[in-house]
Amino acid sequence: MGKIITVFKWEISKLFSSWQRTVTLFLLPAVLLMAALNVFPLLVNYMSTGTLTKRPVTVIDAPESFRKYVNETVDARVFEYDFKTLDEYKEATSDKALFRKHLRQGMLICYFTTTDPSRDFDDEVRAYYEEIYNENTKAESNAIIYVGYDGNSITSEARAEQFKEGVLKDYQSSLIDTLGGNYAVVGSTVFETDSFNPITDFEDYRAVANTAASRVVPGVLMIMMYYCVYSLVSDMFASERDRGFMAKLLMTPVSRRHIYAGKILAINLIVTVATYITMLLMFFSSWINRSNDAMSLLPFGMMLTPAELVIVLVSIPISVLLMTAVCISTVFSLERMQDITINLQLPLIYFLGDFFVQMVRGTRPITMEYFVPLHNTLELISESFMAQNKAWHVIVVYLLNLGLTLLIFRVTFRKEENK
Repeated sequence: MGKIITVFKWEISKLFSSWQRTVTLFLLPAVLLMAALNVFPLLVNYMSTGTLTKRPVTVIDAPESFRKYVNETVDARVFEYDFKTLDEYKEATSDKALFRKHLRQGMLICYFTTTDPSRDFDDEVRAYYEEIYNENTKAESNAIIYVGYDGNSITSEARAEQFKEGVLKDYQSSLIDTLGGNYAVVGSTVFETDSFNPITDFEDYRAVANTAASRVVPGVLMIMMYYCVYSLVSDMFASERDRGFMAKLLMTPVSRRHIYAGKILAINLIVTVATYITMLLMFFSSWINRSNDAMSLLPFGMMLTPAELVIVLVSIPISVLLMTAVCISTVFSLERMQDITINLQLPLIYFLGDFFVQMVRGTRPITMEYFVPLHNTLELISESFMAQNKAWHVIVVYLLNLGLTLLIFRVTFRKEENK
């Protein structure tokens, strides 16, 4: 065991002997991935609207109930608002070319109106609930909310849907309490809530953020892990053998198994720590994303319970160990460096494909997927973010990946010793 630790320390010291190598392995992949995830919404917005900025929602003839709702509701403050009267809006949009340009740049329009010009929006809603209270079963509301956007822009459409679902839907639900009058008492159950409830807000945010994270985070972590494993195995095994350094190392008093074990231990520690850093940056990225952009890959509020976090943290080193076994087996099976490099890069195609499938997937994994090595880790991490873990899933994934790892190492090293 002492000899394994000696080799392990030697490999770690080589890594930290150059700050460039340390940054390249621990921070550069994580930073690049974070940049890609955060630049993606801006890029989509730019390609769709021709600008990196987002225009505020233009609200026309906003009733007092909506202004109050915006000021008191956390979700509504995701957007910025430009309140105008109808006359001000007509004057601002008199230049049709400029108006069309603003639409292309993602402008949203929210117009409050009624079919009776003598009543404002709030009065019309009050009158509607009064009719219902008086048992008028044919009562109809004449209060109307129009939402306008550029239908040819995917960003504008996504923002419009986010505005309708995240703001207008809840606003309409709140009207019965604020404007319902007598009907609010007899027609529904009224209860008081604090203007700010951190637990409720946290759960609402987490539900949305973790759903998005379940599509993005597992694939990103798998790609990150394999990139690091591939780089380190190429350096510690393939390159050293190609330079003849491995042959000299095997002539030392340290046995072949101890040398390999020390290197494998170093690879797993380095990659696991690098992946943990990437995961930490993802959480940090989510929690600073207060804008909750409709195109965000990591919306605000991503969080795991302690049990879910443990499952993810344990899954990472097990997957790294299996990836290391696959890469080392590839190195020992081939002689030429160019063949090794090509074959080590091929699994990246698999992980990239898995990532994109997970991004668009709308169904839960089938049972057989938990028996596919490495892919089952991706699904297990995804389930952790969705709080859908089952005990047998965890057991099967861990045992299968560990068992396959030991089998690959056993077969590979036995062949190597018999050469």
